[in-house]
Amino acid sequence: MRRFTIALALGLTLFPLPQAHAGKVATVKQAVREKCSKDIPIEILLDSVVRAYDCHNQEVTIASCKIKCLKGDSGNVVGQ
Repeated sequence: MRRFTIALALGLTLFPLPQAHAGKVATVKQAVREKCSKDIPIEILLDSVVRAYDCHNQEVTIASCKIKCLKGDSGNVVGQ
């Protein structure tokens, strides 16, 4: 059992589970490209996805480029 636990920990370290926000990386990359006309490395993009979507209608700085918040108005109530 101990070997299995070590193998599992090593496997998850070397091959992490896929990110849940794979499509959002492309959206952040496109927003930076449109706003500042530059490409940024995937490492910076992966770290920036959460900030780009968790910003409450404010501007976010990603790789010295200010983009608008990519989160929609999910808090609005329809019909009121």
